[in-house]
Amino acid sequence: MAQNTLEVSVRKRPGKSGAKEVRRGGNIPAVLYGKGTEPTMLAVNPAALKQALSTEAGENTLLEITYKDDSSEVKKLSLLREIQYDFLTSKPIHFDFQALDINKKITVNVPVKITGKAKGIKEGGILEEILRDIPVECLPKDIPNSFELDVTDLDIGHSIHVSALRVSEDFHILKDDDETIVTILAPKLEIEAPAAGAEGAAEKAAEGEEKAQGGEEK
Repeated sequence: MAQNTLEVSVRKRPGKSGAKEVRRGGNIPAVLYGKGTEPTMLAVNPAALKQALSTEAGENTLLEITYKDDSSEVKKLSLLREIQYDFLTSKPIHFDFQALDINKKITVNVPVKITGKAKGIKEGGILEEILRDIPVECLPKDIPNSFELDVTDLDIGHSIHVSALRVSEDFHILKDDDETIVTILAPKLEIEAPAAGAEGAAEKAAEGEEKAQGGEEK
């Protein structure tokens, strides 16, 4: 489990006009929600968030979000749940954070990290990653940083399935054991273009057939 702190501010104005005002100030609008928690509109510094998520867990880093509400300081353990991007610039335009109860299980997607160079790739095969992350159910403190898969011995036509992942009493994997995570595909066959001489001969043969057919019609 990786954990960090993130200081944010409460948005003064809701709605689109308030969101635009936040972005003009160099921040990103966000919302903090959770069971038993009133949704709170926030303004988040993107550089501060990037720094807070610069752990081995990445976006699964537990964040202690702190902000001032009236005169009191509020601290909420949370998880970044969604990032909305501008479809033109691909820059983030909104964040969703979920407030957590440390004693209640949640579902998160844990990334799969491929290590090693497969034998099949050296033989011309193509590595295909079918599952790039694996959903698990666990308490917030037990979120795995990642699942590492060593593909060194993987040959063409062979696969690694969910059953190969490490298991733990701390989390429950929400995928069937027989689902494929990664496989090595056979190399694609290249169709060679006909040689120039052969192509020319084929054209001459076709012309000869056309002339012959023309003579028969007469």
